Amino acid sequence: MTGPESGGTSRRTFISLLGAGAAAAAGGVTLTGCSDGGSGSSTTGRAETEDKLSGLLPKYIEYESVKPDLPGENGASPGFSRYPGELKRAVPDTMVPSGKEVSAMTPLWSPMPPGLGKNSYFDANNERIGAPVRFNILNGNDYGDKLGPILAAGNVPELLCIPGWNIASLTRFGQAADKLFEDLTPYLAGDKASAYPMLANLPTRAWAYGVWNNQLKAVPFPSDGFPWMLMYRKDLFDQFGAEPPKNSGELLALGKQLTDAKAGRWAFGGVSDEMIRMFGAPAGWRKESDGKLVHKIETPEFAEAVAFVRQLFQSGYVHPEVVANAAADENALFEGGKLLIRQNGLGGWAESLQRQQSVNPKYNPQPVMPFAHDGGTPITWGGEPAGIFTFVKKGLGEARVKELLGVLNYTAAPFGTEEYQLYNYGLEGKHYTRQPSGAPKLTALGQKEVSQTYIFLGGRPTAITQSEYPGYVQSMSAWQNAAAKVQQKNLFDGIRVEQPAKMAALNQPFDDALQDIFRGRRPVSELKTAVKQWQDNGGNEGRDFYAKVLSDNGR
Repeated sequence: MTGPESGGTSRRTFISLLGAGAAAAAGGVTLTGCSDGGSGSSTTGRAETEDKLSGLLPKYIEYESVKPDLPGENGASPGFSRYPGELKRAVPDTMVPSGKEVSAMTPLWSPMPPGLGKNSYFDANNERIGAPVRFNILNGNDYGDKLGPILAAGNVPELLCIPGWNIASLTRFGQAADKLFEDLTPYLAGDKASAYPMLANLPTRAWAYGVWNNQLKAVPFPSDGFPWMLMYRKDLFDQFGAEPPKNSGELLALGKQLTDAKAGRWAFGGVSDEMIRMFGAPAGWRKESDGKLVHKIETPEFAEAVAFVRQLFQSGYVHPEVVANAAADENALFEGGKLLIRQNGLGGWAESLQRQQSVNPKYNPQPVMPFAHDGGTPITWGGEPAGIFTFVKKGLGEARVKELLGVLNYTAAPFGTEEYQLYNYGLEGKHYTRQPSGAPKLTALGQKEVSQTYIFLGGRPTAITQSEYPGYVQSMSAWQNAAAKVQQKNLFDGIRVEQPAKMAALNQPFDDALQDIFRGRRPVSELKTAVKQWQDNGGNEGRDFYAKVLSDNGR
């Protein structure tokens, strides 16, 4: 997956906005895909430059299965517009010699697949792994709500996937990580990672974000670096003679043109983060000309964006299910043509194509090229190098930890390998067939059984690969290259920051106020009140903390 990176305007959205200068990725609380989230929280906060963590991190050993034909520019992911005729076997041996069942918990933003024992896709992957992986799969939109009680009870599986945007909302996560999860440093630091070649192939910068309490605690899911994209239904735009917007005025006009309540169609789903970016607010903190740090929510650009989003709501252009519930299932609404414009994590695009390929062949979502509210030069936000993490339960013993790392080594195999093909598409001839281009196409059984499960057990190098959807790779590559060209540099780039716990507690109250303002339940003037409460209850202390981090690093 490129970044799953769910539906609505959403909780994840502002949790990540208020994090350590990071933004959500793959998705926002309104997303259906992956996303880049913030780092965790300690009681007082901590920060270290990535190079100071080098002694804890795996030594990078490149593994290239196939060369991209669409190179990524300015940090964008490489694109592969066709599938290789021959796949490489990257993991020659079964990784769990004991054959003992592995317990794992992962999120999913798609329909639940048949379970272990009733799913031949699981059987095929588990045969290659050497043991059955028993997934506890939870709805991605509810995942964060379930994590808190699970961590508090200490009842964690052997492998636990936690998205960064969920970590950012958990106070004292560093303490929980120390208590519940294995220190992987003795197994993976430096040359030791060579025992797991696919893990050693993950970017060093991504590994730095798997460190808590000076221990390597998690296998990272490398991020494509983009929290969001604005998506539109090109097939329906063409039907209505509409064009993608290039400024806020055109966006507002689309609201009027496309919304038809009698026909059950509205222009917008959740778009608030993309509107905030469109108006030029920073991803997190911004340093002003006088040297003062100002947070996104304190900027005039943020206030303008909030007023604009409220206008979309008040004009009746936002789907009523989104109006009623910030975590509405926008996947179904967007794919069903009930709303035509939404923001999503980059991974959600291909996931929706997979769902709709056999149901609606005309379905054609496309990204809106980044634009500024006034039609000038746009900015895009950058995420952190890793946005999702897989943790290993503490206290299982050396032999078992090595087996579990073997499982994660399997799921880290990149595009062009047999393993990647198997955990993404299942068995050829059974779960998928080859199109004339060589790209896989899921069979009816594949549509039923194949799901985004193994991909959440750690990550793999980012790549744009899904050429089974005509034009997708080229379109995504063009969007990423354009977005990377105008990406704002993060003030804390190269510094691994864990926000103070007090700041994490500010997210929910602010988000609640913001959702009320969008929906007209509170006047726009109350934004100032919400910002003031944020400042007084820990935001100003957070400012001092982040200012010191910059000062300590000569920035």
